[in-house]
Amino acid sequence: MPTNLGKKYLGYINRQFYIFIFSLFSISAFSQACPQTLDFDFKPSQPGNGINWLQFPEFDLPFKIVYGGPSRFVSTELMFKRGFTHLSNPNLIHLIPEKNRAFIQYSVAYSNPGQPWMTHKSPFNNDFSVYQRYWDTEITRIIGETNGKDRIAADIYVFDVETQLKSDDSILVLKNSSVVPQQIRNLSNQQFIEQYKRGIQDLYGKAMQYMLDKGKITAQNISSYSDAPILNTFINIQGRSWDAWKTDKSAVNYVCYDFDKNQVGGLAYNTQTFMTPSAYFYYDYPHPFAGEYLSYLLFQIEANRAWTSKDQMVFVWGKYSFNKEFVLKNIKPWMAESMAIFPFFAGAKGLWLWEDPTITENDMSNYEYFTKGLYRLSKFKNMFEGDYKLIETISAREYNETKKPIWRGVFKDNKLLVVAHNPNAKSETEEVKVLVNYGNFNKEITLKGFEVFLCQFDLSLPTGTEPNINFTDLSCFPNPTSDQIRIQLGLKSATKFRLKITDILGKSLYNEEVESKEQVFDKLINVSDFNTSEIIVSIQDDNSVISKKIIIAQ
Repeated sequence: MPTNLGKKYLGYINRQFYIFIFSLFSISAFSQACPQTLDFDFKPSQPGNGINWLQFPEFDLPFKIVYGGPSRFVSTELMFKRGFTHLSNPNLIHLIPEKNRAFIQYSVAYSNPGQPWMTHKSPFNNDFSVYQRYWDTEITRIIGETNGKDRIAADIYVFDVETQLKSDDSILVLKNSSVVPQQIRNLSNQQFIEQYKRGIQDLYGKAMQYMLDKGKITAQNISSYSDAPILNTFINIQGRSWDAWKTDKSAVNYVCYDFDKNQVGGLAYNTQTFMTPSAYFYYDYPHPFAGEYLSYLLFQIEANRAWTSKDQMVFVWGKYSFNKEFVLKNIKPWMAESMAIFPFFAGAKGLWLWEDPTITENDMSNYEYFTKGLYRLSKFKNMFEGDYKLIETISAREYNETKKPIWRGVFKDNKLLVVAHNPNAKSETEEVKVLVNYGNFNKEITLKGFEVFLCQFDLSLPTGTEPNINFTDLSCFPNPTSDQIRIQLGLKSATKFRLKITDILGKSLYNEEVESKEQVFDKLINVSDFNTSEIIVSIQDDNSVISKKIIIAQ
């Protein structure tokens, strides 16, 4: 795994005097709810100011989201109410409830003295007792870090092994090494390759089983970093057709392959309860390959979904990796925002935002853009609960080749949630048209620059029907207020609508069904007993919604 957390929020008082307006939504064929404008004042922090968790309203998601960044920016009482569910930093992990702990065991294959598995990625001639002594030391250390007393106490436990030769060619180079016993070197090339792969898989599996058994690991969520059926790959996505990626067994990572049953399996794979594929980011804009980051990320999930039914938690990063020209440089804001949204449209059940825990980097704005993406998605979290259908009209592999703008959908209860993004935009002002279609639904949307479009369409309205938008204006005053607000709504005609007032977290404070025959609806409401500093006033009918945010002066 490559090595790549503040001042408290000071602008809260100033924020009390902003008025936030939701858009009035309408569509020529299907009703929609797509608040592209946030209902809070998002401002990425300047370098040195840490992560401003307080600028985000409290929210949650039906997914596991792991914070794996630097410890100096951790504020668990804030983070766990802003999308994140787990913390993985070892300096703080013992201070939080076990249900919120995610632990990575690094350097599983390392030992002292070094064995061939460590020094040459070789499965041959290793002294297993040396590894057992090393793992016993690791167990003692991790029990201490997780405050488990007599066991390793974490909800998520991930091994980081990463000690294998991946290609047949590199395996055959090892055949000529003196660290390999002569009788093994005498095997035919094909026999040597198979013996190597079986041996590495056996070492992976035995290491995991030893730690789980001796460490008394009770975590129900076990994985091994990136050891999924399809290994993280960037350069050869187009080397196979999409059908071949889904069916050709030679594409499968041998650590996750049962050679006897000729299918995905084996001790290492079977030990894992979920998969952790990973997509690194290699190129910064305007490099011609930079825009491939999203198709590459989605490909890791989609390709693995073709081979395993196990849930996937994807490792994602806030910085570029490996490429010396860009390594440790922050990824672009739209990359951070889109990688918090798109993976769930490909079937992921969690995200692990990882960085080197010891990093001293001051610019942490990407964590805020990532959290911004999580917050936007939380507005539609019900779409990912219960039974829902993923809509993928074009595979990520094809997007990687064609460089077209990417869209994905989730369908549930006759609603279609759509996310779209043009990662290959030439500028932040370039506009492109994207056709979104599902069943009888067809909608052309416009993407500007690198925006991450997120919108829900109600497919219950028949195609060609023009929703009747009766609202012309909504006024709420005074704002700020300390006791009463006057709500005035302009209407085109007599209509029925619902007047709702909620706090910033969505808790209902006032709910009235109104049937108005006047062209101006006028109502005075006492807000002094609401016991909150911010409220949302919403007017909603069957076709549209209009809302305003009101500050309650204390």
